[in-house]
Amino acid sequence: MKSQQLTWLVVFDSTICRIYDYSKNNLALVKQIEHSENKLKDIEITSDKPGRYQSSGAHGTYSQESDPKAIQIERFAKEIAKILEHGHAVNDYEKLILVSSPPMHGLLLKDINKQVEKLISRVIPKDLVHVSEADLLNDVNNELKRD
Repeated sequence: MKSQQLTWLVVFDSTICRIYDYSKNNLALVKQIEHSENKLKDIEITSDKPGRYQSSGAHGTYSQESDPKAIQIERFAKEIAKILEHGHAVNDYEKLILVSSPPMHGLLLKDINKQVEKLISRVIPKDLVHVSEADLLNDVNNELKRD
């Protein structure tokens, strides 16, 4: 009889990621990563407001070249990717189930390597990071039954 594959359930949004050992009947939290900076407003992330300038006949404001909040969210996706790559390297899991909004899933896919990407068995495009573990397990099991 074949033993059950080790499956990580990765539930994340732009501010929190929870990684669980998953089985049909149980979730066991492996790791939780919080990135509370992503809840801050742009002005709170950057220490200075955009500067002002004035030259002969023209004046205005300098604008930032990129969105500080988007940069923080991309960094968080990279951090999650590194954790998944490390988990794969040390054989902590054999399959992945990802649960996140489509934009966060897209950011994560940009950063994970091909070996980890091949282990993704299911993507559930829902924001379930703030539901209870019991509700999460129920929702994931219901999604997997649809296959």
